[in-house]
Amino acid sequence: MKQDKYEKRKKRMSIIMTIGIAFIMVASIFAIVIDNQNQGVPDYNKHSFVSTNTGYKTKINGTYMDFYYYPTELEQISLSSDIITRLRNGRGIGFIFDPEDNAVDNLQYVDTIRYELGLQIDKPLYFGITKNSSKYNLPVVTTYSFPIIDCINATEMFPLIQITTSLNTSFVESPENPNCIIMNAKFKDLLAAKDRLVYTYYGIMQP
Repeated sequence: MKQDKYEKRKKRMSIIMTIGIAFIMVASIFAIVIDNQNQGVPDYNKHSFVSTNTGYKTKINGTYMDFYYYPTELEQISLSSDIITRLRNGRGIGFIFDPEDNAVDNLQYVDTIRYELGLQIDKPLYFGITKNSSKYNLPVVTTYSFPIIDCINATEMFPLIQITTSLNTSFVESPENPNCIIMNAKFKDLLAAKDRLVYTYYGIMQP
């Protein structure tokens, strides 16, 4: 009788232990899955990234910022340390573009990055156009009146970034004025260039 009770107790403990181990394994797998969903991607330069419906986000200066691209996808976009130093040292940054260039389609992307840069860069931003145009007053874009500005207006205190349509996405200094930076990009590549600029400005990516 005692032997039977002992055997039953032994079997019961074995079953309990098996269930317990199985629970721990399932819980561990579940935790890994949840963690992967929350993190999404590995760290980059000691910054944690989380995947989102539109791309990625990471915390910068205590605030989460949204990006379309992960840094490794942007490393081929050239952006020198001299350009970043000029932007960091300026009191503000101006962005200018040709309102006649690529008409409405490209202007929608320009409008998107204008809005997002205003949320992400930690200093005053100014926007202007390089020539008068009726196209930029179409309903799909803002009707705000922009000043007409040229690269020659750029200074050390207020450097300019001129958005120029190009298939070769890059940032280069204007040969006419080193305080004017040419941001070469087109359509969706404008989003990539914007991400590269912000990542590098905050030191997440290296020039």
